[in-house]
Amino acid sequence: MEEAFMGKFVVESKENYDEFMRGIGIPAEYIELSRHIRVVTEISKDGDAFVIKRIRPQKTLCNRLILGKACEVETIKGEKVKITATIEGSKVVARGDIYNVTMEMIDDDHLKESITYKGQTMSRISKRQ
Repeated sequence: MEEAFMGKFVVESKENYDEFMRGIGIPAEYIELSRHIRVVTEISKDGDAFVIKRIRPQKTLCNRLILGKACEVETIKGEKVKITATIEGSKVVARGDIYNVTMEMIDDDHLKESITYKGQTMSRISKRQ
C-alpha cells in the first residue's frame, strides 16, 4: 500500500488556500505571489522513512516521516513541529499538537492532501507526473 504514494505529483487544485495562509500568518503579498505557483511533491522511501520533498520556486522543503515514530518536520512557515505518522486504512495520517496531515490516493494518479496547522485547514489535489 505504501508504494502507491511513491512518485512525483504536481498540484492541480487547492481548497481554502488563501484563508489557510492568512490564518497561519503568511503576509498577503506572499499569498498573492504563491497562489498560482507550480508546487511539485516528490515522495520516496529511504529505509523505513517516507521522504517528502516539496519543490517551490522560492524554497524546497524536505521532510522525513517514519511510521509510528515522532519526527520533526518543517512547515511552510519554516517552523519545526513534531508529528507521528501512521497508516489508517488507505491513508497516511500524521498528527502533532498543532500540525496534522492526511494523504490519500483518490485514484492511481491523484493524491489528496489535507493539512491542518494552528487550527486552519486547506486541501489540495495533485496529479502524478
